[in-house]
Amino acid sequence: MNSWKFIRNTIGLFGSAVHEGQTKTGTELAPRALREGGLISALYNLGWEINDMGDIQGKNFRTNNVKSKFFRNSQQLGSINGEISKRAYEIASKQKFMLNIGGDHSVACGSIHGLLEHYSDELRVIWVDAHADCNYQLDSNRNYHGMPLGHLYGAITEQIKGFEWLKQRLDTKNIIYVGIRDIDPMEREFIKDQKIVYYGMDEIIELGIGQVMTRILKQFEGKPIHVSFDVDSIDPEFAHGTGTLVDGGITSREVHYLLRKLAASRQLVGMDLAEINPQLEKTPELREEFFGDFQQIGRIQGTQTVALGIELIASALGRTLVL
Repeated sequence: MNSWKFIRNTIGLFGSAVHEGQTKTGTELAPRALREGGLISALYNLGWEINDMGDIQGKNFRTNNVKSKFFRNSQQLGSINGEISKRAYEIASKQKFMLNIGGDHSVACGSIHGLLEHYSDELRVIWVDAHADCNYQLDSNRNYHGMPLGHLYGAITEQIKGFEWLKQRLDTKNIIYVGIRDIDPMEREFIKDQKIVYYGMDEIIELGIGQVMTRILKQFEGKPIHVSFDVDSIDPEFAHGTGTLVDGGITSREVHYLLRKLAASRQLVGMDLAEINPQLEKTPELREEFFGDFQQIGRIQGTQTVALGIELIASALGRTLVL
């Protein structure tokens, strides 16, 4: 029997209302928008018991350390992610599914760290993103939402005030990238040197998303999996409400398949949903029942990307197309 099995149908949910990992405001609004759009009722209708723990508010961690030689808001982000790590660990230790709704992708440092504290080197991570987010070039002009994996990998070795809690490291053999297509030169070399497995858009087109998921689940067979999902992995045609748009991404059909396969594997123990920014939506009007059949999850509403975010979480937590 796997020691990591969690209690089925129990979710520990919290919001990371954070925009401090980059320069644009708006991602801090996503947790509220997702809840108001019908996330809680959708998960309830899928049979989940939800423990909503409220939001971790980035604005509550402001410090006098405005300038830093490391990256923007470094001390503040350290405190924020330390709290997120505690929250993720608490949820996992109670054998609940950990659902972190962001917020920019800097918040994944804390959530993955907390899960590593519980699952240790058993944990596997699928990072669905247009970007590799493992930049390790410390510079005060850098945005931490492009650096959390660099920190978790141990590529950032400097001691940074606020991050004293960061003890766990993510082994590069325990992560797979999906959807990457906009990568810094240093990240390209790091991925190559570390032999990190990735399925960029060329590989997804060549193999098809079905074969990609077959390979991923074979590689991670029998292990607890956390999926860290950045909506900019999706082509802007389907998800425009995010701050770092990159053309040529995954389709909404493909990402739903990816998440449904993870749900069916019964290995999924956690999920981040990051980088939804309602302020940047191309068409900010609310849309209801945008995605069709709602017999399973009920009515949802929101901007196009908010509604899609609710649908993505529903697919990861058991929504199926037929049975």
